[in-house]
Amino acid sequence: MESILIWLTLIVVAVVVLVLAVSLILIAAALIRADRNLKALAGGLDAIRDNVDPLATDLTTINTAAVALRDQLRGVDGNLQRIIRVFGG
Repeated sequence: MESILIWLTLIVVAVVVLVLAVSLILIAAALIRADRNLKALAGGLDAIRDNVDPLATDLTTINTAAVALRDQLRGVDGNLQRIIRVFGG
């Protein structure tokens, strides 16, 4: 009876060790895949940063032109309002 309990204990321990080993191997594989994906993501973010850098000067120019256009449109709006007042609208 004692030898059966010893063998059962050894079998249970072996199963537990096997399950833990498989779990750790699967976790390690998942971490390796995650590392690969994070490296690709970092590379993509670097490319985005490099592609966006030249936009700063272009956006400044566009913003300056948009402000000038806005000011001119406000002037046109003021002229149209005066014309409406003259014609009694």
